[in-house]
Amino acid sequence: MKKRKNLIKALSYIFLSVSSFIMIYPVLFMALGSFTTNDRFLDATLLPIPNTLNIALFQRAFNAGVWDAYVFTLARVIFYLGVNLFVGLVGGYIFSKLRFPGKNRVFLLFLSGMVMPGILMLVPMYLMMAWFPLVGGNNILGQGGHGLIGDWPVLFIYGWVPPFAIFLLKQSFDMLPTEYEDAAKMDGAGFFTIIFQVYGPLLKPPVVALTIVTFLGVWNDYLWPSLTIAGHPQWYPIAYRIQSVILSDGTWSPVGTTDYPSVMVRTFLATWPPALVYFLLQRYFVQGLVASGLKG
Repeated sequence: MKKRKNLIKALSYIFLSVSSFIMIYPVLFMALGSFTTNDRFLDATLLPIPNTLNIALFQRAFNAGVWDAYVFTLARVIFYLGVNLFVGLVGGYIFSKLRFPGKNRVFLLFLSGMVMPGILMLVPMYLMMAWFPLVGGNNILGQGGHGLIGDWPVLFIYGWVPPFAIFLLKQSFDMLPTEYEDAAKMDGAGFFTIIFQVYGPLLKPPVVALTIVTFLGVWNDYLWPSLTIAGHPQWYPIAYRIQSVILSDGTWSPVGTTDYPSVMVRTFLATWPPALVYFLLQRYFVQGLVASGLKG
């Protein structure tokens, strides 16, 4: 029996090691390829080992507007983090601790937003932004202009009621005793004080999990900006900026003359922030999902 357990343990470690290498290999390849020359990159077999730090590629990438895209994307991340955490905490508390007629039906309505694929909402959302009244040359009926299409508010005005955030934090509120709320009310605490000062510190793992999910979603947002602000590079978020720079400055070519290190540099600049955030907060991410009843 002991030998069997040791064998299973050894096979598990081998499987996890091989799986980890398979997943990390493209990332390592990209990171090393960012610091090498194109000739050395093309001569590489397993990994493109750099013999010099090709810093000029990073300088060229930042001169192409990557820094402005960083700042704009970070502004979107901060905005949507605030919206998701505020709406998630308030909505989760309401659906968990308060009692009112039709609560379960309304909550199921929110959950239906998680079931429906987001891509199905692209056309209705686009038309809503294009027909937004009294902006972009539109009249009060939403006709005559372009609405919010092509302007930066189109990247901030949708997604203010996140079903996943409400569901995640509602599940967490359900696991907290109501005695905290009762004691806070006896001390004169108000609605928001109970949510953010009494329950808030107890919800650190799910809040961190929601922070990671929101950060990754906003930072990697590509499809919606490509539909709504194409042709306005001053408002490109990082994912769309990187793609547009690769296609516009000649670093990508279908005839075999691609400057691969330049492509790797731009990809590296777009991917390291979410990877770093997840690496630093992964422990809380797992705790948050388990504590919220989302474990497998």
